[in-house]
Amino acid sequence: MRYSKFSSIGVLVMALAITSLHGQGNPEAAKFSREGVEAAKAKDWNKAVDSFRRAFQAEPQDKKNADNLAIALLQRANASVSQRNFDSAITDLNEAVKLKGDDMAARRYRAYAYLSKGDWNNALEDYSAVLKEVKDDPEAYERRAYVEMQLKDYDKALADYSQAIKLKPNEAKYYQLRAFILQTKGDLKGALADTNKVLELDPNNANAQQMKKFLDAKLTGPPPPTATPAGPIPNPNAPAPRPGQTVPSSQVQPMPSATRP
Repeated sequence: MRYSKFSSIGVLVMALAITSLHGQGNPEAAKFSREGVEAAKAKDWNKAVDSFRRAFQAEPQDKKNADNLAIALLQRANASVSQRNFDSAITDLNEAVKLKGDDMAARRYRAYAYLSKGDWNNALEDYSAVLKEVKDDPEAYERRAYVEMQLKDYDKALADYSQAIKLKPNEAKYYQLRAFILQTKGDLKGALADTNKVLELDPNNANAQQMKKFLDAKLTGPPPPTATPAGPIPNPNAPAPRPGQTVPSSQVQPMPSATRP
């Protein structure tokens, strides 16, 4: 699994940085802000962070300085995540959250970094904070559900995938992921209904085609000669597949790629 990251931040940091130069009363802060703008244009996020931090220190009462620093930190965190340096990213995002505590973007990006690192409890805390403020974000529900799967809290994951479906009913991957949980919980009829919905929305989905064959065989095959089950029963205590893992034909491919953190 790979999520695309911080796609809109670059434009935003330019807008904030440039507007902060107009009417800025502190000459030293204005100088550092200009340096930050130039560094941001060159995508030199180390220098941008340093320059905007100096501007913020010189004129902390100007909110634009804090905003610019927070967004530069997000951009540097993005680069760190791309290099799989999750601890460095989280350090920057911790600072960004402190600077813009009312902005859920920093919490969302930090949740993504925690998820990428496999720090499920902190990822869960951040996604829950985001969803407390932004209740109509299906992708945030999807990601929190994925974290809940890692924590084996399948009931909560099921509820979050259902909410994602409610908000975005034509997204095939949400049905596919919910089908996996239903299969894990032993609800094969529910899993088949969701799998059929996946194929209605995405007829060429190979994983859904394989899962449908498996579920049809389990539900309509001949009864076993004894009380022993005819085949393997999904184990609700089995760990959920990790991002990008190839799974057996009896399962769905977890967490297709999404559009943003």
